[in-house]
Amino acid sequence: MTTFVTFARLILFLENKRMSEENAEYAPEVCCHCGGIGCMYCNKKGTVMVPQPAQKCRHCDGDCCIYCGYTGWERPLKEY
Repeated sequence: MTTFVTFARLILFLENKRMSEENAEYAPEVCCHCGGIGCMYCNKKGTVMVPQPAQKCRHCDGDCCIYCGYTGWERPLKEY
């Protein structure tokens, strides 16, 4: 029974997290990879949409890495 309760709590946690991310307010921030010139990581726009308040990537501190999609920002919106 405890495994089932733990699993149910995990599902509720993930659903709440997904809902809060969907309702996040996004604003454009300058792409750290190109400095606003435009590159393939920001779709040649020079900016990326980032949830507010904007935070530099915790893995690279804005120096660009695989975790931030080479944008330098925490949780950038993936635009296709």
